[in-house]
Amino acid sequence: MFGTVKEPFVSIVMPVYNAEDHLEESLRSVLEQTYKNLEIICVDDGSTDSGPAAIERLARKDSRIKMLSQENSGAGVARNKGMDEAKGDYLFFFDADDLLHKNAIRTLVNISEKKGTDIVLFGYYKFDGRRRIRVDFSARTLGVPLNRVISPKEISDRLFQADHGMPWNKFYRTDFLKKSGIRFQSLRNTNDEYFSRITTVEAEHILFLNKRFAGYRVGNKKSLRGNADANVLDCTRALLAIHDELKLRGCFETYEDTYKKLAGYVIMLKLLSIEDNEALKEFAADLYGGTLEKCEADEKHLEERFKGIYRALILHDTAKVTDEIMKIRKTDRTQS
Repeated sequence: MFGTVKEPFVSIVMPVYNAEDHLEESLRSVLEQTYKNLEIICVDDGSTDSGPAAIERLARKDSRIKMLSQENSGAGVARNKGMDEAKGDYLFFFDADDLLHKNAIRTLVNISEKKGTDIVLFGYYKFDGRRRIRVDFSARTLGVPLNRVISPKEISDRLFQADHGMPWNKFYRTDFLKKSGIRFQSLRNTNDEYFSRITTVEAEHILFLNKRFAGYRVGNKKSLRGNADANVLDCTRALLAIHDELKLRGCFETYEDTYKKLAGYVIMLKLLSIEDNEALKEFAADLYGGTLEKCEADEKHLEERFKGIYRALILHDTAKVTDEIMKIRKTDRTQS
């Protein structure tokens, strides 16, 4: 009598902080996966709401749920803690207010096993609780080969643009992750940018899957993604860490174009998202103080609409920076 082939075990790590409004819905989208051989590691990041009690209640009904706790330290630290505890052959990071398509894990396991990938990257959609918002798959838009294994070096000029800097649209082989030693930063905001970018660079076999599996909730004020006006310097700390790591690994020249595009884009988006005037001054002062130069953001790698802001930054003209930001916001409102 032949033994049955054991299905790969999957670890899903979910950082949780004051997520009571959407936590159960998010967890159920994982529990109701058609693929059952998994564990769900919920890492409570010092919540003060009823979220931990909801996790414990669901865990009594489903032993696949495990809860870890820590003092409030941010999602990056929580993900590292969950990763350390993961027992799966594959590892997937998910957020406590998002949704997962019911066949996602089964499809991702099948493809990963068949293709021998280090990372499978896939698309997502946005939703606000009432309507689904279509999001273009950047990989397809940029002409990246889809549904087949490639090396990141094959798309070195646009690697970071083909993906987005979050971990929840990536399915990782755990052995690859643990051998790489790459960790999430302990920043309050943008703590996943470094991890997402450097793991993709470090991988040998990646696959962009032309499927949308994750639902990304927008408009959630309690989200782990935080407030744009708080910890405004975190995004450039992440960019500098990516820059330095690429240099350390001896591959900065290979990924120079994609990195410089990323640096400029992240800085400009941060400037556009800041609403508090004092926070804007703090961020601008940091850029003037050498961060813009250290990140190697330049005009050549910027979208045309951002070049006015960049020129104002070079002149250390905060008033002009503000004027250029307002122009873009006005144009965006008109076009929306």
